[in-house]
Amino acid sequence: MPGHGFVRVCAAVPRLVLGDCAENAANISALAKEAAKGRAQLAVFPRLSLTGATCGDLFRQPSIAKRALSALRELIAKLAKVDAVCVVGLPVLLEGRLYDAGCVFQKGRILGIELNTLPKDGAFRVPEKGFPGFFKIMSQSVLCGTDLVFRSESFSFTVGFDSELSAPSQILARRASYGEVIAVVGAVPELAGSFEKFKCAASSLSGLWKRGLVFASSASGESSTDNFYAGRAFVFEEGRMLAGQKQFQAEETLTSADLDCEFLRFERPPEVPPGENVSLFSVSELKDPKPSLALNPFIPDDELERDARCEEIFSIQCGGLARRMAHTKAKRAVVGVSGGLDSTLALLAAREAQGLRGLGPETILGITMPCFGTSSRTKSNACELMEELGIEFRTIDIKGSLERHFKDISHPGDLHDAAYENAQARERTQILMDVANSEGGLAIGTGDLSEAALGWATYGGDQMAMYNVNCGIPKTLVRAVVAWYAKLVGGRIEKILSDIIATPISPELLPAVKGKASQKTEDSVGPYELHDFFIYHMLRRGASPEKLLFLAERAFSKRYGKEKIKECLRIFLSRFFSQQFKRSCSPDGVGTGSVSLSPRAGLKMPSDISFAPWLDKL
Repeated sequence: MPGHGFVRVCAAVPRLVLGDCAENAANISALAKEAAKGRAQLAVFPRLSLTGATCGDLFRQPSIAKRALSALRELIAKLAKVDAVCVVGLPVLLEGRLYDAGCVFQKGRILGIELNTLPKDGAFRVPEKGFPGFFKIMSQSVLCGTDLVFRSESFSFTVGFDSELSAPSQILARRASYGEVIAVVGAVPELAGSFEKFKCAASSLSGLWKRGLVFASSASGESSTDNFYAGRAFVFEEGRMLAGQKQFQAEETLTSADLDCEFLRFERPPEVPPGENVSLFSVSELKDPKPSLALNPFIPDDELERDARCEEIFSIQCGGLARRMAHTKAKRAVVGVSGGLDSTLALLAAREAQGLRGLGPETILGITMPCFGTSSRTKSNACELMEELGIEFRTIDIKGSLERHFKDISHPGDLHDAAYENAQARERTQILMDVANSEGGLAIGTGDLSEAALGWATYGGDQMAMYNVNCGIPKTLVRAVVAWYAKLVGGRIEKILSDIIATPISPELLPAVKGKASQKTEDSVGPYELHDFFIYHMLRRGASPEKLLFLAERAFSKRYGKEKIKECLRIFLSRFFSQQFKRSCSPDGVGTGSVSLSPRAGLKMPSDISFAPWLDKL
């Protein structure tokens, strides 16, 4: 499907001449055509944009509503060949009563007129009970009322007003249940501090409702008698601002973004509205969507926000571990420390968790278990880090145990197959479990969410632990949390952690070459930043294989070729489905974000499901 569920929306702020309906209609028409050239499917204009919102008592004169209606007729005629659906604000007379309204039209046809239930100006009536209904307007039978729903095969939307955004009511919340998008027409004056407050409110409501929100507000053409207007325009998707600006100087602006309505339906399927409230329309499919994409969707781009996120995640980890250790009356935390990212984060979390219990770092036992593939770099970093943290550490060389084990199972030690690699992981897990038992402690697991998704763990080996502190954190975020901690503590520890971050990710199970690791995980399964991207968009946003490929190709076009991305996606899908059996019996561990693979509180999925249909889509 070319559009992949994306819908291009536009918050349009036209140049306004207060009270001149004909001139305003011409300005709206020009801006709507410009939006249509950009393939917009929905264009939202400000409240009362045909007249201006600050006409005051002049609205009581029937002539202004008549001029607005005449201008609307001309506007609809000028846009008769435009595919985009337009939402334009104007005063509307229905049976002698004046309403603040949002007119929705497309291709020469009025789809419906939404009436403001909380008008700011006393000249306007509050809609009585009994709406919606059909009224004769411009030789058309037009659906007018409240809570109207405009629906197509691509998306559905409702219309709201700025006064309803801040009102202590369920008006917009009710409308949000009916469509993926809310088109909000507004006329909001600028006051010191109000801009950020309003933006936060709109973001919060969009996130709470799990909806897209398109907002357009009057520009500086509005009267400056008592207030100034600056043309606010925003597009939000489930709380995230995709596009937005406040124009203090430009008299008109277009703010466009592509909303993922397929995702919004996945998050919160629309409820079925009353049949008499629905107006149907059709739009051409968006053939070249341009979604707003983050390369690392689990990591905020803003440094302050990223630091706050890392601190929160680390606190969740440590709090969960402290609670489990207190509950089991464990005296010590036992961690297998390899010198890699995951075991480093687990070690740091264990130290903090014991601190929360009022215990010192000496109650943590770190164990290094070098074998055939251990590199001098990782071993050195592991030992130096534990020494700097004040943690007791032991080195248990497992080469001899493995050689005896290979002899017991008649395995040639020079055959580097799955048994050769997995035996090392299982031996290490056995040691950690047994030492934990002898020390009255817990063996802390280190595997992260990305490894769990790929099944990149040995069943009965590092797949198992007495408690796993990293299970809710994807690999890219593990790196970010360790980097945050390094910056926080500084000194010698920061230097060691920085080198650990820079070390290529490796299981170090195949023989080392001149003291250096001969394996690189990302050479085998592909870049973790791609896998984390797939995890986020498939599990968090419900993307299909075709959509995953489209999104990844768009996001990573400057880093990887199409074939590289496609091959990585094939690996991800085949491993994700085939390795579910490992996740089905994963140890306890707290979730830290919106994606969880826990068989108890997260992903529920059979281990024997066929993944052929997913691969066939590629």
